[in-house]
Amino acid sequence: MSERRVALVTQRSDRVPGRPEVRDGLEDSWASGLWKAGWVPFPVVNVAAAAEAQFEALRPGLVILSGGNDAPGTGPDLVPARDETESVLLSLATRTRTPVLGVCRGAQMLALAAGMRLVPVEGHVRARHRLTGPLAREWRGPAEVASFHHWGVAEDSLPDGWDVLARSEDGAVEAFANRERRSLGILWHPEREPRHLPAVLEVMETYEP
Repeated sequence: MSERRVALVTQRSDRVPGRPEVRDGLEDSWASGLWKAGWVPFPVVNVAAAAEAQFEALRPGLVILSGGNDAPGTGPDLVPARDETESVLLSLATRTRTPVLGVCRGAQMLALAAGMRLVPVEGHVRARHRLTGPLAREWRGPAEVASFHHWGVAEDSLPDGWDVLARSEDGAVEAFANRERRSLGILWHPEREPRHLPAVLEVMETYEP
């Protein structure tokens, strides 16, 4: 077996009804999908200092900001510990030129960190979209993807160096990237369907120097 690189994956933060508990959680398809694709998945705890220590100890080949929870300013599901953790990881990834994949909320966090503006979108919750654009042409995954988000990225707010890689039928941005920063944001959920996650990870491999 070839040497596997580490992928750090952030987790959602959920309060447990009826109990004084807050739990970190990650859909198990992330672990199985990353492992099948040749990566060693490591969930990131939502404690910023500990997450930084995880990054420094594991020296990941990829940071994934996963979905779940509301991004700041987009809803009532406030998760400040997770927000801080992901901000720290983005800073570390930028400093070390570690590739970053943002998925759904993760893409929104990537956009906010880059100075983009989030805007409400309609028809993107429990919906399937056929992608158009450069990403849809170059990757080997299915063109139709599953979306579950209320907020997207305003295309006119993308700074220099960021490009739109995919749109849905209504013209909404579904993927954006910065090759210099080795960062890719997608608004759909590749971990939820066979072949989607490996196809996205293949695209990320093109971001290697």
